[in-house]
Amino acid sequence: MLVSADLNEVLELSDSLIVMYEGEVTAYFPDASKVSEEELGLFMLGIKHQEPEEIGGAVHEK
Repeated sequence: MLVSADLNEVLELSDSLIVMYEGEVTAYFPDASKVSEEELGLFMLGIKHQEPEEIGGAVHEK
């Protein structure tokens, strides 16, 4: 697991990404190489949210 606000570091070191904003998962990218810094930033700022179906297996509900 890697936690960082440095987008370049995140994209260089990650195979997949789970993005959170205010304690909620906003996005899941199974292939980190297919997301840009700009798009990732929008999810990190809570501007964009994926649908629950897109987040899929990254989140397990209680």
